[in-house]
Amino acid sequence: MTDSPSLKADLSAGFSVALVALPLSIGIALASGAPASAGLIAAIIGGLLGSWLGGSYVTINGPAAGLIVIVLDAISALGFRGMLGAALVAGGVQILMGALKLGRKAAAFPASVIHGMMAAIGVIIIAKQTHTLIGHTPISKNPLMLLAEIPLSFSNFQPLVFVVGALTLALLIAWTKIQIPWLKKVPGPLVAVIFGSAIAAYLGFEGKTLLNVPSDLRSWVVFPEFSQIGTGLFWKSAITLALVGSLETALSAAAIDKIDPLKRKSNLDRDLLSKGVCNLASALIGGIPMIAEIVRSSANVSYGARSWRSNFSHSLFILLAVIALPFALNLIPLSALAAILVMIGWRLAGPTHFMHALKIGKDNLVGFVVTLTLTLAVDLLVGIFVGVLAQLAVEVYLGLKLKNCFRPDFALKVKDSNVTIHVKSSLIFSNFLSLKEAIAGHLMQRNVVRLNLENCDYIDHSVMEQIQELKTLAADTGASFGVTLSPLQDSLGDDNLSARRRRSA
Repeated sequence: MTDSPSLKADLSAGFSVALVALPLSIGIALASGAPASAGLIAAIIGGLLGSWLGGSYVTINGPAAGLIVIVLDAISALGFRGMLGAALVAGGVQILMGALKLGRKAAAFPASVIHGMMAAIGVIIIAKQTHTLIGHTPISKNPLMLLAEIPLSFSNFQPLVFVVGALTLALLIAWTKIQIPWLKKVPGPLVAVIFGSAIAAYLGFEGKTLLNVPSDLRSWVVFPEFSQIGTGLFWKSAITLALVGSLETALSAAAIDKIDPLKRKSNLDRDLLSKGVCNLASALIGGIPMIAEIVRSSANVSYGARSWRSNFSHSLFILLAVIALPFALNLIPLSALAAILVMIGWRLAGPTHFMHALKIGKDNLVGFVVTLTLTLAVDLLVGIFVGVLAQLAVEVYLGLKLKNCFRPDFALKVKDSNVTIHVKSSLIFSNFLSLKEAIAGHLMQRNVVRLNLENCDYIDHSVMEQIQELKTLAADTGASFGVTLSPLQDSLGDDNLSARRRRSA
């Protein structure tokens, strides 16, 4: 029998998240070069279908800022229907990855590359949406050229459009400073949309300065096409969507697990399979790709969600809103949506992220900067690939032996409920996963685990983060987990989780 208090909490959380997701889904779709309806389709399918398929407990599925760059590039290269075809194939790839239990492999990506990727996405969002915020259509397509063109846009901006965008952005910034508890629970994006729409109505906005969402839902349906399936551009788009979408989904689910009040752990493989099915279904009828979205999921937990029903209900509320109030959507000014996206871009790529990367250490900064730079200069897939290689090269330089790139040298001894692990090689992002899973398995059995790292030459930042996760798991399960670091281990940065290296004698 359904727990009534839990159902009430889930419905309340779902309604609150829908107020956040509705404007964000529209804004993300437009920023991706897709119709506003494509974002709403993804948000609706993500909850109505994805919540039943499972994998995680309190995450919210929907279109995300992290996929804007990829979808925009795919639409530019293939057209909207061609992008839908690539997204459908990407969904199929995700289903296969989930079936092969590759969801948990996200931990094998270096943290520096993931942070660099997200920072690059933030910069690109700011570079593109600033032009929309001030009412100017840029000539450039490349992110670096878009940034360079911003001064020109300011010299040719539309004053009234800029007023709405600037005031909306100012409101969003002010909203982050509010300390009144009940007021902080009101979603900032919702307030921004209402505020921007009110100003736009007062100023007499019409036509292309406002959102245009057809009220007839049948016109939303657009079918994918596969005329370019034999081209490299098609497969590059499909693989990039599958890879980055899967990576972001796994990272979001793992992050939300840490704040789940019931301390549950997501099945990352099933969650990945779930997103593949949802993306396939979304692409079939004209929706952009989706992931388990971190901001909405965090809000979901803060609003008191307890189960998958909040994800389901949030999508149901969005569907009811677009059916009952289609006219209200077309009162939203595009510059207000752009302001929301600029704020999201700033959260992904603000100076604090660069300072944090430097604080962690120069070794971490290499992967971060290489990924960021090549993503901006070339594209996301190249940035990720070269960023991983650059980080691996740094770690070889710092002491990693090539034979241990994918498998560490360690000895594991089990005596009754006592487990001792002596590691004799460097530990890095690409070789720690199997050892981490073994340790996690013993912790789940509430064994006493001792991890001896005295003979390690080098332990990278990604592994230090995962060791901290294992300590949290031990605390949650009531197990005992101890880590021995030699006093000769040198920290390569100013953060507690910076990489460690054996100090030369």
